[in-house]
Amino acid sequence: MLGRLLRDIACQWLPTRRPAGDDTTLLDVLTAEFDAADRPRRAELLGTLQVWVDAHPGQLRGWVLAGDWQTRLGRLDDAEAAYRRALRLDPNHAPAQEGIGLTLLKAGRLDEAYLHLETAHKRQPMSAEIMVHWGLVALEMGQLGDAARKFQGAIDRDPRNPQAWHNLGLVSLRQGDAARGIGLLKRAIDVEPGLGIAHSNLALACRDAEQLDEGLQAARRAVALKPRDARSRVILADLLTDAGDFDAAAHTLDEADALDPGDRGLHLGRAKLHTAQGGLQEAEAELHAVLAAEPDEPEATGALGQLHLLTGRFESGWDLYEARLRSHTAAQPPLPHPLWQGEPLDGRTLLVQAEQGLGDVIFFGGCLRDVLARAGHVVLETYPRLATLMQRSFPTATVVGRDVRDPGAAWLDALPTVDLRCPIGSLPRWLRRTREAFTPHDGYLVADTARSEALRQRLAAAGPEPAIGIAWRGGLTRTARLQRSVPLETLLRALGPTGARLVNLQHGEVAEELAAASATTGVPVTHWPELLTDQDGAAALTLALQGVVTVCQTQAHLTGALGRPGCVLVPRHPNWRYGVNGPTVPWYPSLRLMRQDQAGDWQAPLKQTAAWAAARMKAC
Repeated sequence: MLGRLLRDIACQWLPTRRPAGDDTTLLDVLTAEFDAADRPRRAELLGTLQVWVDAHPGQLRGWVLAGDWQTRLGRLDDAEAAYRRALRLDPNHAPAQEGIGLTLLKAGRLDEAYLHLETAHKRQPMSAEIMVHWGLVALEMGQLGDAARKFQGAIDRDPRNPQAWHNLGLVSLRQGDAARGIGLLKRAIDVEPGLGIAHSNLALACRDAEQLDEGLQAARRAVALKPRDARSRVILADLLTDAGDFDAAAHTLDEADALDPGDRGLHLGRAKLHTAQGGLQEAEAELHAVLAAEPDEPEATGALGQLHLLTGRFESGWDLYEARLRSHTAAQPPLPHPLWQGEPLDGRTLLVQAEQGLGDVIFFGGCLRDVLARAGHVVLETYPRLATLMQRSFPTATVVGRDVRDPGAAWLDALPTVDLRCPIGSLPRWLRRTREAFTPHDGYLVADTARSEALRQRLAAAGPEPAIGIAWRGGLTRTARLQRSVPLETLLRALGPTGARLVNLQHGEVAEELAAASATTGVPVTHWPELLTDQDGAAALTLALQGVVTVCQTQAHLTGALGRPGCVLVPRHPNWRYGVNGPTVPWYPSLRLMRQDQAGDWQAPLKQTAAWAAARMKAC
């Protein structure tokens, strides 16, 4: 959603040109009316302007104004032609260079846009507005440092420029600094309280920072500020879907449809809502509607890929899933090495890049043994919390634990020369194109057996009961945390009667939550938080247990990747990694899936889970 907003910013923030000089009284009147008009009236006014321009072909300002209006109406080819007419009259005219730069930005021709805005800056170096627009191009190009410098330069020139504060906030969000990004967005709103797009982006940022209530408040404020804007309603609906308020989300999308039936975000919002409610055919139809108008749109393509994977269409699903690499939120840092396209790897060094979350690296790590068997050498980039476990599991690889958001490449200098690279999520595209390609395994991750044995003895010293690990909360607000999590008290009441010793596997600050739930239910939970600071400790503890009960989260991936027996509580409409139906998934043979029959009702799957846990008790 954030990426779509960025692509629309340039058009929303085109400067309002106020022509001056001879024969401009009519242009002033037309400009004032254009700013206040709806889209059909704007098209009529553009026709009037074009008649005037044709009658005054030497009037540079008229051509620039025509280009501005064409861009605001989305007629990018016509806008470019108008600006070029202006530049033929005066190649050094800064407003024309700025205007054509913004038009090319909207058209996705970023290199050309950058050069035109650079020229505009040279002509008017103290213009904060040109600096803002130049920074937008850098931001779209993924050059975050360059973009930040340009936005800061705009602030230095004009501290009251709300777009500069807003865009600097977007850079911080892209860099993973949510707190600073949110603060900068709020600064933009302080400068201009009526800046609707800042409220919309603040809503998305708060949602992603797990501040859903504040995000909803900001989204509703954006709608109030821009009651005729469909996009602000689409964003509100997006957050309502995350909150599980599906009826309100559907109503809000209907309102957006009445304002702008052709809005791309409307189809994406409906696809997300349908998917959350299990309407997969309806979701797919909405995504195809986006792709019919814009075949390469990355968010729709990636979402369609996930639908294919959810329903077992692996070959097409993996191909479509590649679109994630073109999104703003998941793009890999730029590196010079060519992407692996499935060709032979004999004698060559392959860099496998980490992406997405810890659970995803574990999940896609199921392909690493195949890659190690094919390549001359493998360099595996991963998160620091996974590095020790990955190095033990794949000892012939060079494993580097690092902050994968850092775009620098200097860390590669001390490593073997890399021939090719592959984001880890792209490995299945070449290695798991059919269900049959997912061969059975008894675990591909290797825990620290000595540490695990010590933990097993520590558990035995506390009592003879078999120990079962539990994790009850999964994901983020934007990845359906509400739908895939089980209240801790509910889980304890279900598992308490089995007599198993319950051991916490939930990462994070949960000591108070555990104490409160145990006091309420009378079911104790062993909690050794020092073991959960990294995945190697969690893996050793998982290996020491007789089984694991978890929701759809990293612990489910870790349990399956270790080949340990586990029971996964799956919501009625799950993420694609858990399939549509059935008690198993092909990538984790040791796991059993307990699925909801009705959305939000955990009674039946918890009953099945208790039976599974009781059976594990008898088996031990």
